[in-house]
Amino acid sequence: MTVGKMSVSLDASLLEFMAHYQETHQLRSRSEVVAQALTLLRDQELETQYAAALSEWQGSGEADLWDHTVADGLQDGPDAAR
Repeated sequence: MTVGKMSVSLDASLLEFMAHYQETHQLRSRSEVVAQALTLLRDQELETQYAAALSEWQGSGEADLWDHTVADGLQDGPDAAR
């Protein structure tokens, strides 16, 4: 894993929260706190993007085509290959 360093300025209340979070979650460093926070932000952003893509797909009419395809009479499961 490649690691980069950076300097960040935070409000005193955020620094206090970071120290408390690090202690209560037994993290080794403030960097781990920041990494967890950024991972959560990334996951939240991906969730928003996936929801937007699903909404776009459903609005495009392709969802209706999919519904017709999955209702074609073929079965899933172990007998499907026979």
